[in-house]
Amino acid sequence: MAKDKPPKTKGVPNKHLHARTTFLYQAATYLTLHSATGASASVPSSLALQLGSDLQIVSRKSQVRLSADLKRTICKTCNTVLIPGRTATHTVENDSKGGKKPWADVLVVGCTFCGAKKRFPVGATKQQSKAERKLKAPSSVEEQSLASAQQTTPTTTPTTSV
Repeated sequence: MAKDKPPKTKGVPNKHLHARTTFLYQAATYLTLHSATGASASVPSSLALQLGSDLQIVSRKSQVRLSADLKRTICKTCNTVLIPGRTATHTVENDSKGGKKPWADVLVVGCTFCGAKKRFPVGATKQQSKAERKLKAPSSVEEQSLASAQQTTPTTTPTTSV
């Protein structure tokens, strides 16, 4: 009688590549935080920059997508790990008519090492797709007439006489 094979579990494909990118990111972050103190605290070590560069290379060569949160913390220009107050500055801008439109807020993350800036929308909700909007709208003429009839029909409340 043949041995039963253990059932194949659905794991993460290329798990070793994910582990490698995670290690490179953690090492670059650690070296950036502990590289220098004092006046040159915003300058990451050359090894931290090399690890950030290696992280980008590994993810591109192996076609492993980095998460959006991880990508937002790496400078595209110099591969520095962006740490608020240390290697990055965060400001919120609103260039709309004196800042009157709250949905037009933009988070600007600036790299203090190379001066590059990233811009991310803040507070704006993503618009629904056209198909989703059509699903919510009444589709037939009968539904529209029923909806309008329900809105125009006055509601009477019973009154009690004392």
